[in-house]
Amino acid sequence: MKIFCKGFIKPLYLALGMVCIGMFSINQFAISNDEDIVFGVVSDIHYADRDTAGQRHYRDSIAKTRAMIKDFNKIKPSFIIELGDYVDKGETLEAELSYLKRIEEEYNKFEGEKHYVIGNHDVATFSKKQFIENSGATKNYYSFDKSDFHFIVLDACYNEDGSDYNAGNFQWTETYIPAKEQEWLKKDLNQTDKTAIAFIHQRLDADEDPHNVKNAEEVRKILEDSGKVLAVFQGHDHRGAYNNINGVHYITVKSMVDGPGVENKAYITVHITEDQTIKIKGFGKMENQEIPRPDSAKVE
Repeated sequence: MKIFCKGFIKPLYLALGMVCIGMFSINQFAISNDEDIVFGVVSDIHYADRDTAGQRHYRDSIAKTRAMIKDFNKIKPSFIIELGDYVDKGETLEAELSYLKRIEEEYNKFEGEKHYVIGNHDVATFSKKQFIENSGATKNYYSFDKSDFHFIVLDACYNEDGSDYNAGNFQWTETYIPAKEQEWLKKDLNQTDKTAIAFIHQRLDADEDPHNVKNAEEVRKILEDSGKVLAVFQGHDHRGAYNNINGVHYITVKSMVDGPGVENKAYITVHITEDQTIKIKGFGKMENQEIPRPDSAKVE
């Protein structure tokens, strides 16, 4: 299935609450045929055994994640994915390893397939290799297929010179997808005939915002030129957001860590239907939303 998108749909703004809200029940997110899919998404858990700082209630992320996994195990999505900043910085490597081990205990209670995106806080003390070796992650960027969809996990934790973020050797506002990864992305998209969905930590849709990938325009062009990418799910900007740029939906998931108690959890299930409507069921701070494919999109 290929998608050719032209033009824009009317912008929706999650951060302002101006969304198309549907009243979905959990059972409406069951997969109805082989070309439907449901998956779960969370971002910016930032777990750490540390006192609250501003809006970040680090310890509360354990109870929030436990509630999330309980919900996901009831819904039984095809997979779940966390979009980076899984843990927050520890004063020592040993301290951060303990944070990672603790949040993994909760995340691993999901009775299904799990995926990880690397965020800048995940490599504030670790190297990427250390994060991967001590979590359920397998690679920093890769792709996989489910149902009639192709999923792409991207890594924007690179400096301008193409070097990896490594144990804090970076400024969080300086984030790039290097040429090597861009070439891999072009090749990966060229090799699939499925509808593609991408996941990334930093934003690709807000060029004047410090949360954005610095060379996002180059990456967007790759996504658009393929004619196959329906949506990008991203985190990093704790406020959440939505944009449509040249027919690609950019959905920024609000942070799990912000706000006290389980009532301030934030995660979603995403149901993509055969006609490529994206139905989002929000939990806690995340809103329900239904995003139709653009009227001008052509599916082949």
